[in-house]
Amino acid sequence: MKLLKTMTIGLLMSASQMVIAEDHSAVALEHAHAAVEHGKLGHAPILVEHAEAALEHALKAMESAEGEEKAHLEAAIKVLEYSIEHGKMDHADIATPPAEEAVEHIQKSTQAKGSAAAGEIAIEAPKETPKSSSGKWPVTGYKKINQ
Repeated sequence: MKLLKTMTIGLLMSASQMVIAEDHSAVALEHAHAAVEHGKLGHAPILVEHAEAALEHALKAMESAEGEEKAHLEAAIKVLEYSIEHGKMDHADIATPPAEEAVEHIQKSTQAKGSAAAGEIAIEAPKETPKSSSGKWPVTGYKKINQ
């Protein structure tokens, strides 16, 4: 009987850790979205506030992340740091694209967590994304000619 109680408590504690991590990912996503919106408006100081909050929650979500979820959170953390760095220099135009990339990575991390929890991990071939001339950020909004 003690074994059953111990197992139940352990299961509940691990489930609560998943919920807490999910909450951190959700809050990180909200702040990353807010950082993007303020960056588009040229509000660099407010972008920095939200990017720092997103970074804090992404770091907390990383504590219990595994696999693909962890990889996406690591990528989000890197681009949030870059966004914060340029936001502090009042470069909202430069800080916004990495914040947008952070949003994408945090969204993918929550999707990866959901599929991993359900045991539905699908392995896909990596997609080739066109890069900008600097090779740093993916190009978006382009049209292919002669499709």
